[in-house]
Amino acid sequence: MRLLSTAVYFILPVLLLSSCEERRQDTEALTYIAQSKRDSARLDLNLFESRFHGKLWFYRPGGEVDSGDIRGNIQKDTLIGDYYYTPFGWGEKKRRPLVLLKKGSQYILGTGTEQVYMGIPHFIPSTINFRDPKFIFAEIDR
Repeated sequence: MRLLSTAVYFILPVLLLSSCEERRQDTEALTYIAQSKRDSARLDLNLFESRFHGKLWFYRPGGEVDSGDIRGNIQKDTLIGDYYYTPFGWGEKKRRPLVLLKKGSQYILGTGTEQVYMGIPHFIPSTINFRDPKFIFAEIDR
C-alpha cells in the first residue's frame, strides 16, 4: 500500500503537467527572407496553436550579423514576443520586443515605442505600427 501511495505522488504531477501543456503539432520550420536597401534578414518560424518560436538573423554591410531566438504568443494575425539576440555575433545577449503581422503569405516586421517593465522590454500597444516597414518577410522554398 505504501508503494502505491508513493507512486501516486510521483506519477500524478507528471500526468497533470502533461495535460496542461499545449498540444504540439509536428511542424517544420518555415523560412522567410527580407531585403531592405543594403540590409537583409532571415526568419525561421515554428507556429503552434497559440505560440511561436524560431530564429532571426539581421545581416548588415561589413559582415555584421545580429542573430538570436524569437518566441511569443500568436494573437489572430499578429505574433507578439521577444527577440533574444547577440549583437554583432559576440558579446552579451540582449532582449528586444518583436511584433510581426501576417499578411497573406508574408510577415511584416512592426515597430513601436519600447518600454521596460520589471526588466522585460515590450512595445506600448497603442504605438505598434506596420506602416512603412523596414522588412517584409517572404517565404522561400527549401
